[in-house]
Amino acid sequence: MSGDRSSLIGRLLPFIAERRLQAGDRIPSERELAERFGVGRGAVREALAVLEALRIVERRPYSGIYLCAVARQGSIEAMVLQAELGVPLAEEEVLEVVELRRIMEMQAVRLAAERRHEEDIARIDAVLAEGAQAIAAGENLADNDAAFHLTMVEATGNHVFLRVVNAFYLMSRNRRRAYFRDGTRAPLSHAQHVAMRDAVTAGDPDRAEAAMGGHLRGVEGYWLELLRRGPGEI
Repeated sequence: MSGDRSSLIGRLLPFIAERRLQAGDRIPSERELAERFGVGRGAVREALAVLEALRIVERRPYSGIYLCAVARQGSIEAMVLQAELGVPLAEEEVLEVVELRRIMEMQAVRLAAERRHEEDIARIDAVLAEGAQAIAAGENLADNDAAFHLTMVEATGNHVFLRVVNAFYLMSRNRRRAYFRDGTRAPLSHAQHVAMRDAVTAGDPDRAEAAMGGHLRGVEGYWLELLRRGPGEI
């Protein structure tokens, strides 16, 4: 996506949110939006086409452009785009993402423990080794953290599952980088990853799930504390 189009979408999404429009409400026309943002109608048309593809808005012939029921019709890619553009999630959305992550990852480690192959363990070990090197070098662990969790999901053998969980990690990339700026968190997270690896290698789904549960509780506590401080912290 071009920088200009991304920039315009990054201005359109907060504009729509600030107007507190409901599903089915009509949004301003291309001409009105072009005038408001000081861009050509072609640029607005391209930006709206992206939002339409993501099921955020819909065009109705001879009528106008309307807001979709995003909670029901919107795509996960829309949330990824929103995060990449720096548009914050609503408090309710953050809580729901936290809940969904727990559901997905607890099941993922159980399946990984039941289905893992030697090559899966080898990939997990390689990611853990890279994580140890990153910690020793004082690097931010966010990318390695994502790689570990995605490699664990990959061990389930369910590729659709992997794509869904990958969307979560794309969506939360900036927030996870902020989380790992505290250097004390990386060694603890890595140790918990090792515990999950050991449980999966042993083929023990209950122990793997318990290890993941403990890991997620600490992260969830961090996000809930940020929510208590206010939406500007997320």
